[in-house]
Amino acid sequence: MGRVQTPTLGFVVGREKEIENFVSTPYWAVQAIASGIDFRVRFHERDDPLVWKDEKGKIDVHRTNDSNLANKAYEYLNLESQIIPETVSLNNYKRRPKPPFTTDTLLQASGSKYSWRPSNTMRIAQGLYEAGHITYMRTDSTRTSNSSRQRAKEFITSKWGSDFVGKGAFSSKPKSGVQDAHEAIRPTNPLSELPNGLDDSQKRLYQLIWARFIASQMSDSEWTSMKIQAKIETFDKFLDGDTKWRISPGWESAFEKIDKTPALVPPQPEIIEGKKVPLDKKEDNPKLIEDKTKPPARYTQHGLVALMKSEGIGRPSTYAATIKKLLDRKYCSDNKGRLKPTEQGVLLCDEVVPFYNSDNQKMNLFSSSFTAEMESDLDQIETGQQKGSLVWDGFVTSFKQLHDYAILKKKEKPTKRQLDYYERLAALVSDIDLGKIIGDEEPSKMNGERIGEVIDKLRKATEGVAIPASVKQISYAQSLAESLEMDESTACNLVGLSSFSELTGGKSGTASDLIGKLRDKTDSTPKQPSPKQLNFIKNLVKKADIDEEAACKLVGLTSYKELSGGRQGTASKLIESLRKNPSKK
Repeated sequence: MGRVQTPTLGFVVGREKEIENFVSTPYWAVQAIASGIDFRVRFHERDDPLVWKDEKGKIDVHRTNDSNLANKAYEYLNLESQIIPETVSLNNYKRRPKPPFTTDTLLQASGSKYSWRPSNTMRIAQGLYEAGHITYMRTDSTRTSNSSRQRAKEFITSKWGSDFVGKGAFSSKPKSGVQDAHEAIRPTNPLSELPNGLDDSQKRLYQLIWARFIASQMSDSEWTSMKIQAKIETFDKFLDGDTKWRISPGWESAFEKIDKTPALVPPQPEIIEGKKVPLDKKEDNPKLIEDKTKPPARYTQHGLVALMKSEGIGRPSTYAATIKKLLDRKYCSDNKGRLKPTEQGVLLCDEVVPFYNSDNQKMNLFSSSFTAEMESDLDQIETGQQKGSLVWDGFVTSFKQLHDYAILKKKEKPTKRQLDYYERLAALVSDIDLGKIIGDEEPSKMNGERIGEVIDKLRKATEGVAIPASVKQISYAQSLAESLEMDESTACNLVGLSSFSELTGGKSGTASDLIGKLRDKTDSTPKQPSPKQLNFIKNLVKKADIDEEAACKLVGLTSYKELSGGRQGTASKLIESLRKNPSKK
């Protein structure tokens, strides 16, 4: 548990509960495409008693609960195959460039654009930084040096003209909570659009960083938006449509190599009030939709970074590391880029975190508000606004109170482990004997002291009787057997049994014996070294200033390809050798 890691896990668990408790709301909708513009039938006005609302009461005028009304709109659109724009409104607007990247905005941009995990983005950025191509990538500041901005403006003038130079989207004064220890993430040489010697991933990330910085010093882009309210002759409901196109690229020119070119001209045929526009000749146009609302999506890793930032927890150096820790500790799993809490992660949030909650929300140890306030206090100590000794004294006092309260609270009910142990022991005695020990009491409603007494009595009553293996032991044995591609009977035969249900628990039980034998087989089975092992070896080799062949000779091999993984593999032996003897020159 940790003051950043645990509330971050809480976000993931909270979202999962939203998904589990979500109740869908059905709806009908009708869409049509004309001149490339999506039009939606407006079934109800906001003050209409029949207006459609979702499960939270949010109104959507383009949806309806009336299937007959939706079918009628669809049929008439099909019949007429055209719409008549009744009102067309144009609006010219500008889009300002964003400031250069901070760590969190870089993680969000690369995650959104390339579907990269934060740890992957940070690894690639580390390589660019070590090669001298970008500034330090762990920062919460949008500040940049005068000289870098001047060079950027020189590049902009030479490539696109002086009209493309803007005021500059950057912050000279750090916002509250920003440490501002390093300037924003930018190219060290703004004149270099793409340095030589980069791999594909490094090229993509560098181009993104370069474009964002160059764009921050450019003029606004200019756009026109069009909103249309249209009708059909045989139906009394309106259709709403909107579109936009770019007039002047401005800062968006910096992204021309990595972004798709948007629409640059108004829709064709031209949209004029009162002039009929035929529906586009394409399949499923118009379209009748019968659907229901979907539960909120699970967080992506970069989406979780954005939430951490908005809640004021974590730092540029810990965003990726925190999420990686949740995955490494099996509190979360990443399924196709979406984070889902594991059973252990839910258990931590539901059963353990509440022990450290208090009546005062700000004093909940593993809440985002507690963590945000602590990080604010640390910043104020650094700037001299608070005394470190007073902050420390306040924390120790409040933590002691919470911890004492947690110990008392823990004794109020059995732990999950106690209940699991009780159930395994209770299964070994008769109902009559069990009744003599617990009477009419519910084990789950006992306090910690009482369940301990019951377990002691059951242990005496079952002395000499083999205890069934725990769920955790059986699950671990199953996973080891699966990794070795062994079926249940073959695996259990190693300890003279035929099924996992026959395994006995305890340190001297057959479950422990089987797990030990399966682990020995796992360790002796040849397998590839993990990427983590290989990266660690390469770093150690680099520090030792030797080449691949010289390093591999330490374990009797000639290249990394020959290394084997696992605890007893040659990769582990090589790591141990390199750590003991850092220099082999």
